[in-house]
Amino acid sequence: MSTVTHIDTARARRSRKVLFIGNPTGYNEVSQWAMVKQSLVADGFEPVRTIDGPTLCAIVTDDVLDAAGSPHDARTIEHAREQGVQCISVTDTTRIWQATARVRARIAQNAPTARVSPHHQGA
Repeated sequence: MSTVTHIDTARARRSRKVLFIGNPTGYNEVSQWAMVKQSLVADGFEPVRTIDGPTLCAIVTDDVLDAAGSPHDARTIEHAREQGVQCISVTDTTRIWQATARVRARIAQNAPTARVSPHHQGA
């Protein structure tokens, strides 16, 4: 098992790569998987299927997290964890994404409008 250093953690936090592990099977999981992937790409992230450098996090199917995935997926999640990559279920990722979207919308709704003061010239 390799040691994760602070510099590795810093590089991973700056990474735009998001590792996807597993193959979703149920309708909800397939829909969530596609939505998360699409939104990440729209935000400038790169979905990847293998770790080939610093990786921000891993989105993982429930089967893989429950150790019911393929042997390849089991090795991939083990390798990700050894590298210090945070592994998050696709269901939790969707919940986090939706909560973040609600917070951003509320902040935008309550943000004060910019006030421009009139320019006063001295008399």
